[in-house]
Amino acid sequence: MCAIEKITSKTKKIKVKQEAGKLVDSAHQPDSDEYEEVRVWNPTVANLTLMALGSSAPEILLSCIEIVGNNFHAGDLGPGTIVGSAAFNLFCISAICVLAVGNKTKRIAMFKVFCVTAFFGTFAYIWLLIILSWITPNVVDVWEAFLTLFFFVILVAASYSADIEIWNKNKKANLETELQDIEDVQPKKASQKLDVEIKNVARRLSVCDGESVMDALPTPDTEDVRKMARDVAKVYPALEAEDQAKILAYRLNKNKVHDRLYYRIRAIREMTSSWKKSDSEKEVEEIEEKQKTAPDAAVQALKQRVEFSARVYAVQQGDKRVKLTVERRGISDKALTINYSTVDGIAKKDLHYLPKIENIRFAEHETTKEITIDLVDGADWRPNTVFYVHLKIVEQEDGDKTKLGECNVARVRCPDESNSFTGVPNVEFVKSNYVCKENCGWVRVFVSRRGKTKSPHDLGVRFETEDITANAQSDYAPHKNASLQFRGQEYEKYIDIEVFDDKEDEKDETFSVELLGTDDRETTIGSKKRTIVTIISDDNVLKNITNTRKLVGYYLKRMTPGQATWKEQIVNAASVNSGDVANATVMDCLMHGLAFPWKFCFAFIPPPTFASGWLCFVVALIVIGFVTAVVGDVASIFGCMVGIPDAVTAITLVALGTSLPDTFASKIAAQNDDSADNAVGNVTGSNSVNVFLGLGLPWLIASIYWCNKGKPFVVQAGDLGFSVAVFTFFSIIFLVVLVARRMLDYFGRGELGGPTVPRIASGVFFVLLWIAYIALSIWQTQSH
Repeated sequence: MCAIEKITSKTKKIKVKQEAGKLVDSAHQPDSDEYEEVRVWNPTVANLTLMALGSSAPEILLSCIEIVGNNFHAGDLGPGTIVGSAAFNLFCISAICVLAVGNKTKRIAMFKVFCVTAFFGTFAYIWLLIILSWITPNVVDVWEAFLTLFFFVILVAASYSADIEIWNKNKKANLETELQDIEDVQPKKASQKLDVEIKNVARRLSVCDGESVMDALPTPDTEDVRKMARDVAKVYPALEAEDQAKILAYRLNKNKVHDRLYYRIRAIREMTSSWKKSDSEKEVEEIEEKQKTAPDAAVQALKQRVEFSARVYAVQQGDKRVKLTVERRGISDKALTINYSTVDGIAKKDLHYLPKIENIRFAEHETTKEITIDLVDGADWRPNTVFYVHLKIVEQEDGDKTKLGECNVARVRCPDESNSFTGVPNVEFVKSNYVCKENCGWVRVFVSRRGKTKSPHDLGVRFETEDITANAQSDYAPHKNASLQFRGQEYEKYIDIEVFDDKEDEKDETFSVELLGTDDRETTIGSKKRTIVTIISDDNVLKNITNTRKLVGYYLKRMTPGQATWKEQIVNAASVNSGDVANATVMDCLMHGLAFPWKFCFAFIPPPTFASGWLCFVVALIVIGFVTAVVGDVASIFGCMVGIPDAVTAITLVALGTSLPDTFASKIAAQNDDSADNAVGNVTGSNSVNVFLGLGLPWLIASIYWCNKGKPFVVQAGDLGFSVAVFTFFSIIFLVVLVARRMLDYFGRGELGGPTVPRIASGVFFVLLWIAYIALSIWQTQSH
């Protein structure tokens, strides 16, 4: 499967015209700007050729091996397995998929391709009845066998034409319009916007000349990375560039168009305890899980810090103590111990204040602590006499990312009021302008409380922001009629305003912050009532985006199956969950023990990274042929031991065994895909390929062999013809019900899911069709 994935994901470079105004890094490689990767294989062609050959190899090889092993005489095991497997796939797998998605409705997106494969899937079995019962009863001529095999070519050509809509000249325009519909969605929340943006990019990356790509995604271009990185930074602002790249790669990988091979690979590896989540996938899932339980966790993580509530605290002549407040912001679900210590300035210990060094402990969810420092009685406090109080984190629990804030040093001083001519208490900004970088997260502006008051008291100050050249919401977080609270001896406080990084190299942008008034009639607004904040572009924005883009490409490659080396294949085969022992369950260990001999032996097959996957593909087919031959002999021996004819063994035990991986793959696809294509849309195509290849190829070989001997190739229509007739009749009923589910509101207008009662009724009905087919086929066999 990984070899097929490697082969079908082959790309080629085509030259593209550079878009005007597109963000370009001067250090970027020219090839990356002038060329883009497009897929060589059309997904529909790949699905019906190499993928069908790989996923249906047991049935096809069993039929071929049985013909050769029976001296080119027709047997019951191969054809019976193909028909029985087709019945199980069509009825039981579809039933499981209908029930697996719950009340959510999912539809087949590529319905035209499905119609083509459904027609050929039904015609294939009607054709068997025609050549076995009507044209030359019980004989397959060379031309009939050749035509059966040639129908496979017609199937591929017709499906390809339906896929690319060869009759629709405006397909590309229609596709662009469809994609634009996604881009026009303007969700309110940043997380919703990120989901839409990533789905949009993943969908466009999954389209090459209007065709859906295979499993591995190409690296997004610089502009796409810029947009997504901006949205990721809003949802997860506390993350570094590498972690953002992991999130982007994981989310792109999750939202890309998966082919059926991906789900088959995943299903088989899960069945044999060989599926291991990548480290980055685990990390992202942990972040997303935390985001679900605490929607503001990402924003709070950026503000997860401990610092003083003010930069300056005021003391007056005659004060006996000063109280400082330490605040813990952001997530505070863990205990934290900090240390504070006094340091001399102009004010000296024991002369102006009593020195103090002490630890204080924040309990869980505790956000405020008060520090009291005693002052020396009768000390001479002159203007600008100051000492300092320093904070230091001394103990924090694992996982606590609290850091010291910018105000980790508090100044305790006697204010200089010589500049206040009137002496009237007022508040004003410390500076008339502030400058910050776009990627700094927030800008801090300081407000000072000036003038003499009779005694310290709380004071509320109202303020608001206003656009100049910057735009609220897109460049910074606006504040309207907000309030800043001065408490006790706080003299100089700060206002934090969040700044958004749009990852664009652009001109400087400005906005203003204005003080509107206070809640104290005696306190006015000073002369510096307005300050200007200038947001400057980050000089390294292009470099950062380029690095993020490279990391995204690296992690996308790591998430692609089939990238292991020969040594890694062997090590993974010998380990539970490919080495992820810590997360292994008891069932994982049991399945690993059962599958270990096979996993270890087949780990020596050349990895898909060799020779573009072709060496692995050929060797794997040879090994599958060997295992299929063993399975065929064991099935025949078992049937003889218990007295079951080969025809019955084929449509039951062998068919169930060969269809087991497809069952798990379809169930996973139904639960994870947005459409029903990989769940049930490909079943009909697989069934038709099984007939055209699985019977056409061995019958052509046998008919040519007997033609050279001047004898006919005899294939008794009896049991096989009856089984095919019953299956054909039931498959037509199945398709009618499936189309009804798509068209009628009663079923939810979708092939999968829908309202509870119709969904369960459909699933049960499909299973009953399979049971009826098995019962009638066994009755026919036993009646002879």
